[in-house]
Amino acid sequence: MTRARDPIAFIETFAGLWRLLMDVSDETYTDEKLWSTQVWFLRYIGQHPRISQADLARATDTAPTLTGRLLQTLLDRGLVLRKRSKEDRREYVLELAAEGQRTRRRVEKQRARFAARVVGVLDERDLQDFERIAKKLFDAFLPSNPSKED
Repeated sequence: MTRARDPIAFIETFAGLWRLLMDVSDETYTDEKLWSTQVWFLRYIGQHPRISQADLARATDTAPTLTGRLLQTLLDRGLVLRKRSKEDRREYVLELAAEGQRTRRRVEKQRARFAARVVGVLDERDLQDFERIAKKLFDAFLPSNPSKED
């Protein structure tokens, strides 16, 4: 007899896993005194120098007020610089300071160790199953890709 699936239990398990991974991620960056989202900002600004704060919030799907608060810490610590845009003098753009570049390199190494730690407990079949399930959920809930409609 097949057991009925409880969708609430599925979502609660998924949310619990997400919280656990975020806790492990935050723990990974404690030596840098950074939260996971701040690390994400450092990485993103390093990959997209001269990005505006508004574009950073949109690109990382982070609320603008939260982006501002977390970014202020990075600015105060001298990891990120805010400069006037050369193209539009009314706008400010973000880039990594030299210390921000060094910190980014360190957190990239820590991120790789974190990823290896998480993936290390899974075997090949687990990884394939996860990718299959993730693809199914992404396909079901992400807005359709306009290029697919051609």
